[in-house]
Amino acid sequence: MIANILRAETADKHKELESLMFVNEIMNNSLSVIDYKKLLTINYIIHQKLENKLANMLDADLAEKLKMNDRLKLSSLEKDLQYWDIDNLTLPELNFELFIPRKNTAEVLGALYVLEGATLGGNVIKKHILANSNFATAEGGLNYYGVYGDELGTKWKNFVSILNESVSEADYKACVNSANETFENLIKLSKQLN
Repeated sequence: MIANILRAETADKHKELESLMFVNEIMNNSLSVIDYKKLLTINYIIHQKLENKLANMLDADLAEKLKMNDRLKLSSLEKDLQYWDIDNLTLPELNFELFIPRKNTAEVLGALYVLEGATLGGNVIKKHILANSNFATAEGGLNYYGVYGDELGTKWKNFVSILNESVSEADYKACVNSANETFENLIKLSKQLN
């Protein structure tokens, strides 16, 4: 099952990214507004550069099975940027070459695994951010972290099921490489903006 392999083979990158994306500060309710704005900016830039490309690389049947239109998060991120007065026209250019997978189901699903997985902890993150006195009245600026609401678990299980049935064993390596490179996009951008 590719989902289990992905979890194991991307664990190091995942851990490195968490250390750069203020996970400790989120969990102990000490995240600052400035650092939250960095998180939004990182997620916005990556989604803005990858989300539609990835969705358009999927064949129509797979996109329909995944209900890709219901998984797009860019509009939620745009609402958050607007709430926090972050001008998306003045965001920095990348100082590295962005990895974009080839138009290959396994590679595209590997990249989507990272973006979908990022929302998996969204409800927990949102709860912790709201428990932080810096964000007591800021729920209107937390759209991205609550993007799936009550459907979070269902959407993740659905994604994992489709991932497992759509990636053949011959393509496991390509899927894992794509996921790790997508994590690397986020890591490089986090380092650039910190």
